[in-house]
Amino acid sequence: MNLGLKFIKVLIFSTNVMFTFGDNSWICTAKADSIASSSAFTNLEKRFKALEMQMKQFQRLSQMNGINTYTTIDGFPKECEEIYENGTRTDGMYMISPDGRCPFLVYCDMKNGGWTVIQRRVDGRISFYRPWREYVTGFGDIDGSFWLGLEKIHRLTRDGSRIYFDMENYDGSRDYAHYNVFTVHEAATAYRMNVDAFGYRGSIKELLSYHDNQRFSTYDRDNDDSSSNCCKDLDGGGWWYKACYKLGNFNGVYGKREMGGVGYYTGVDVQIRNVEIKVKAMHGVC
Repeated sequence: MNLGLKFIKVLIFSTNVMFTFGDNSWICTAKADSIASSSAFTNLEKRFKALEMQMKQFQRLSQMNGINTYTTIDGFPKECEEIYENGTRTDGMYMISPDGRCPFLVYCDMKNGGWTVIQRRVDGRISFYRPWREYVTGFGDIDGSFWLGLEKIHRLTRDGSRIYFDMENYDGSRDYAHYNVFTVHEAATAYRMNVDAFGYRGSIKELLSYHDNQRFSTYDRDNDDSSSNCCKDLDGGGWWYKACYKLGNFNGVYGKREMGGVGYYTGVDVQIRNVEIKVKAMHGVC
């Protein structure tokens, strides 16, 4: 396919956006991609900037002997690593389509090799005390603190992915946790999560396997194994709670320096200042 012969058309009707690539079209509603900043205009401006970046990427591809090295239909990359492998090294917002369905906006960490960011906490401006439906669709400011959304995370990880937790402590030091196998299943399973501890690398004790095979929980949809509601007890941040968590209160209250704050549990509660969670395709890694 010669991308030089393709064109992009974007039509905006209220909160709906139509993307047309050649003979293929998607109509994406606000429910399909609800991550937004506090201002609708600012959010729209960010989306157009992301589309401009995408167009530049397409132009670069069209000059590479007319060969499209992306793997999804009509040029949409499946995830950030594909954009990285085609020469882009700039962190920022890009449009992707992991499965050839409606594309959506993500933040790509290009400086570290093309990771797709699914969660970030950098300040307290965005509340993570949210109901089930918002954890499914996503919320926050994709340039700041946000949750990408369970449906999008499922689409990104359904065939298996790697996951990386990048954490900054209150003393300025950093920790990380890296797993080679991470999957979020479909809505019918309540977005059940699987993780394999084999090959774990990290600066902290391996903890996420405690949550393996757990369904996602929010304060209004309790799916954990505890007799109480872990999400309510921990100030309302959704997660794959068991009874209740080890590596997993990253959606707690930002800045709280005790139980219920952003952090993890390894015999004692460890509160952290910032966290970024990102995924990348397995590509045969196991």
